[in-house]
Amino acid sequence: MLQSFADTVWLIPFYSLAGMVLSLIWSPGITRKTGPRPAGYLNILLTFFSFVHALLATVAIANQPPQYLHWTWLDVAGLHLDIPVEISILTTTALMLITALNLMAQVFAVGYMEMDWGWARFFALLALFEGGMGALVLLDSLFFNYVVLEILTLATYLLIGLWFNQPLVVTGARDAFLTKRVGDLVLLMGVLAIYPLAGSWNYDDLAAWAATAQVNSTLITLICLALIAGPMGKCAQFPLHLWLDEAMEGPIPASILRNAVVVATGAWVLVKLTPVLSLSPVALTALLVIGSVTALGGTLIAIAQVDIKRALSYLVSAYMGWVFIAVGLKEPGLAFVFILTYSLAMAVLMMSIGSIIWNSVTQDLRLLGGLWSRRPISGISFLVGSAGLLAVPPLASFFPQAELLDTAFAQLPWVGGVLLLMNTFAAFSLGRTFCLVWGGEVKPMTARSPEVFWPMILPMTVDLGLVLHLPILMARFDWVIWTQPSLATAAALTITALLGWGVAAWVYLGKAIPKPVQFPLPSVQNLLAYDFYTPKLYRATVVGVVDMISRITAWFDRTFVDGTGNAFGVVTLLGGDRLKYSTTGQSQAYILTILMGIAILVIAICWPLLA
Repeated sequence: MLQSFADTVWLIPFYSLAGMVLSLIWSPGITRKTGPRPAGYLNILLTFFSFVHALLATVAIANQPPQYLHWTWLDVAGLHLDIPVEISILTTTALMLITALNLMAQVFAVGYMEMDWGWARFFALLALFEGGMGALVLLDSLFFNYVVLEILTLATYLLIGLWFNQPLVVTGARDAFLTKRVGDLVLLMGVLAIYPLAGSWNYDDLAAWAATAQVNSTLITLICLALIAGPMGKCAQFPLHLWLDEAMEGPIPASILRNAVVVATGAWVLVKLTPVLSLSPVALTALLVIGSVTALGGTLIAIAQVDIKRALSYLVSAYMGWVFIAVGLKEPGLAFVFILTYSLAMAVLMMSIGSIIWNSVTQDLRLLGGLWSRRPISGISFLVGSAGLLAVPPLASFFPQAELLDTAFAQLPWVGGVLLLMNTFAAFSLGRTFCLVWGGEVKPMTARSPEVFWPMILPMTVDLGLVLHLPILMARFDWVIWTQPSLATAAALTITALLGWGVAAWVYLGKAIPKPVQFPLPSVQNLLAYDFYTPKLYRATVVGVVDMISRITAWFDRTFVDGTGNAFGVVTLLGGDRLKYSTTGQSQAYILTILMGIAILVIAICWPLLA
């Protein structure tokens, strides 16, 4: 019986899509008596069914080889495109993760958005996210993955702009959409360019082709760089990282899903393309550089943020940089495992700070403090989420990070140094956030901040338990075979995590440093706080060039294009005004004019023969 759940696992995305469509019934403009709440409950129920289906399918196909289903989509003029679906322990595990996190985000939203009338639209968009991500992991095709990524980009734009009556929300949604479009456009070039070479977009076919491919090095390098550009935007990597910061204008429940798993959609495509990217050493080096810059830059910028949501959003970019480093070192398996461990840890962190924002009114870290005695569950959840994100043994994230660190020191020692620095700075940033929110003295904004009610506490504590028990669950389902890290690697990761937390506690809880804490060099503090002045750099380069080109083309259009058309119009008007005086009303004059015109036309046509 369980096998039937595995055979029909491709139906899971349709559960959420059905919920999205049915949510329209409870739009405030259609149904006024019941309100929008039934749309939320319906989507929660359908997501629960999706999770149960994915769980039973995972149990059914344990220790079985992958299965593939194909449906013909287009077969014309020698072009054959099918819809390939992969059913394996990897895809069903990813479906479990997606549906579980969406279920937790939806339950959290019941409490967080209790008084919001946009329930139908909000839950419909969460359902679109779930259906899109489910389709992404099931579809074994680069082309269809690109299509799904475009749908998710639209869903991101709509979710960020949920509260569209606020100017900052509208600006954030627009900037996020346009920033991701830059990477999407370049990715489309790579998708179209690789098909004539490989003859297929299916990942298995691409991997088989890459194993024996003999292609021009320059050509494959350009294609690989184009294929990297899309995941750069989706994973918020430097310099296409600003959209994730802008996305914080959206509601917290959407941020839970986006920061935990939506950003990993680009990483999923990148990992699946590892065999192709391995054809170009330049592309692998680019992955290492992009990932290293983002990992270090993101953690440094997070340290200087005063907005609690943005302090975590830059860590999202940093840990997606970790995935880029893993692919650059040709370790896609470690990247998959890390995405699983990262997603659960980041989700519990976002729920923890979301509960703080909900009844503390402010997101400013400088106005919070002293919440440990009032908000112990949220505080414990933040601690466990931080430990799950950092390489703290024996939690699950320790093992992939330790194995990648061993690989990095064996191949490129400087990458290993980057990973250790990232772990240190990330620990300091998370420790700083914890100390500013839960440590210190109670402040006016937190004097009346009790623990939130059960719809927000329940998913938070469930996720907390998953983070703590994930190593046991992964061993039970044979998701990964743990390797024994070296003692030096384990010690280095543990020491850097403890060092970061210890320094943060000494700085923000001790009395040796005056409060509020200021950097010794204000210029360095401003550099980090303002994101290395990346927005200004955008305005001075990309935005400035586009503005200049737009002004030039507008001037050319007004002067030459419109000018030529206007000149013909003026000449016609003047000619008509002058010719009106030649009208006599005599038919013989008209006939003579017509004959003269015909004669001139015949002479012009026959002139070469006459000559």
